[in-house]
Amino acid sequence: EKAYPQFVESAFYKKLSSIIISANFDFSIDAIVLLNAAVVLIQSYPVLSGQSSSQENPKFKDGLLDTGWELAELVFTVIYAIEMTLKLLLLGWKKYTSSVRNIFDGFITVMAVFATILVYYPDSYYNSQLIRFVVMSRVVRIFRLFMLVGPFALVGKTFIGVLPAAARVFSLLFCVVYIFSAIGMHFFGGLVTRDPNNSVSYLLEGTSFADNFYWANNFNDLLSGINVCFNLLVINNWNEMESGIIAVSQTKWSRYFFFFFFVCGVIIVNNLVVAVVIDYFFSELEAEREEVKEDKEVIGGLKKLTGNGKVIIFDGSKSLTKKRGQYIAKVRRNVTGQQQKKIMSQLIP
Repeated sequence: EKAYPQFVESAFYKKLSSIIISANFDFSIDAIVLLNAAVVLIQSYPVLSGQSSSQENPKFKDGLLDTGWELAELVFTVIYAIEMTLKLLLLGWKKYTSSVRNIFDGFITVMAVFATILVYYPDSYYNSQLIRFVVMSRVVRIFRLFMLVGPFALVGKTFIGVLPAAARVFSLLFCVVYIFSAIGMHFFGGLVTRDPNNSVSYLLEGTSFADNFYWANNFNDLLSGINVCFNLLVINNWNEMESGIIAVSQTKWSRYFFFFFFVCGVIIVNNLVVAVVIDYFFSELEAEREEVKEDKEVIGGLKKLTGNGKVIIFDGSKSLTKKRGQYIAKVRRNVTGQQQKKIMSQLIP
């Protein structure tokens, strides 16, 4: 705007700006993404149906633009690059990157452009499937279309709203998993091994642990221990993992480790997390339904600034402060809809 003020004031620029910021432009891009998803699904059908890679078209790896699928991938990449360029020119870098969706789309677009250059530039790498896999990530955007359907939009908005409140109970669950992983690493670390020079490795022969190839489920390091605890948390073949630990520790006392984790992690904490999340979800869902019905509700004699009830403008003389003038109140993000309503009702009786 500062460098080319005349161009910004031109009728062409204003017309282009109105098109890009319009909802129809986003809908058009979403339609292209949906078409992209259909093309990727058709193109990936041989792999999804279990056909071997030897049946794949060899032209995909010759580094030439000589198939319809490669041309389609290039067209989609060009369209996404044009969309990103137009939005950057119109919005500017700061405003463009203020949107999480723009950051995601821009990252995928840049990666797709680099993948296209890498594949079709004369060098030793020619596999055009790289472009397909990168562009395929953009297909995640089609989930945004579900938000256009009323019930899906309500559930989606409720799910997003419950995440901050649910994060606290998930932190408790992570602490339990972390503590038991550290305990398991202390007592059982280094015992599960396939090293033939280690005599302990032969203790696993004939166990269900070895028969099911559960070698990665061990307490040799913290991350592996967390993986084991997660499997125990969802009650995924915990008896097979227990048989391996008992075999290498050579004591049945190790069963108490799994018993205490089952009681503390699964019966108490995990069920507590599920119960709290479900309670938060239905509370938030009910609050969102009320927001939809009462979107035009007047609070303190003035309308809400936003439809989600997190920001309102009110007359200070009608609030508990009794101060004159109009004020803006914002509710912090990590509260549920019911808590928002309670806070606002306390501010403006």
